[in-house]
Amino acid sequence: MVYGEEELQNREMLIDDTVARKILDTAIAIIDREGYDNLTIRRVAKESGCSNSAIYQRFGDKNALAEAIAALQAKPFLIAMDEVYSKDADLFTNLDRITKRLLEKLYSFETEAIYMQIMYHGNMEIDVNPFILRIEEYLKNAMARGETNIANARETAFFLSASFLGFVQMVCTNENIDMEKAKSLLATHNRIIYNGICSGKGNDSLWDRLKERGVDVDKALERMKGNKDAYRNFLVEFFEDPDFDALGEAIQSGNTKNAFEYAHGLKGMAANLGLGEVRSRLSVLVEILRPGGLDGAAEAYEDVVEACRMVTVLL
Repeated sequence: MVYGEEELQNREMLIDDTVARKILDTAIAIIDREGYDNLTIRRVAKESGCSNSAIYQRFGDKNALAEAIAALQAKPFLIAMDEVYSKDADLFTNLDRITKRLLEKLYSFETEAIYMQIMYHGNMEIDVNPFILRIEEYLKNAMARGETNIANARETAFFLSASFLGFVQMVCTNENIDMEKAKSLLATHNRIIYNGICSGKGNDSLWDRLKERGVDVDKALERMKGNKDAYRNFLVEFFEDPDFDALGEAIQSGNTKNAFEYAHGLKGMAANLGLGEVRSRLSVLVEILRPGGLDGAAEAYEDVVEACRMVTVLL
């Protein structure tokens, strides 16, 4: 049996049934403590103090009980998606924000609960899966803005959902990958996905998308004598400049003199490349560092990194 959004709401109504909630809480505790394989109706009945018939009456069998738990735990994910999504933001920004928020939530789950979520999402039919339908809506909004011209939004939404869940299974179940490392890997994952979705627009669209992010492409190309390949190479080299990492390290260690020099140098290069937003955020950081202060420098540096990321995703 699979559930769509209406069934999610029906399952959520079980919360108002005190006996059902007691059964669910007990089952969740057993799964967290000993794993799904050790979940049985008899154990739930014994630990909850409810009769076997009360459990069967509400859930039918062990699989239905597990699906009810997964549905209950999945509802906040839909809410989080709606909270983070913005119609005014571009597709990559929304993709990045949503997946990072969901990843944070999933990292708070036990391994068994993560596995149940993956199975639950995977077992829902595409046409009624509320997660896929949400993503389809986001894609259609991006298509209306001209960001992408994908042929089938729902199938692409399915691919995005499956790709993310596969990524989650890889990182959340690997004890050597902490949250920060997972987010770094997720950024690369999202960049590859986004470039794949938008690749059909052609090379010329790169310059249009850069302009949408506040890059003064025309002025920069004037300096490059119209050589687009050279300009793109300069952009790539700029964002790979080790001074960015050195700037972050200097701020973290409290070396304001070095931090100021790195920020000031990068600001000049950003201006030459037409990177208005990056230059603007570096200017804020430079003014913080100029008198030798650090108050707000870390936050300003993160703003610089975010502005850079918004451009590098296109390259």
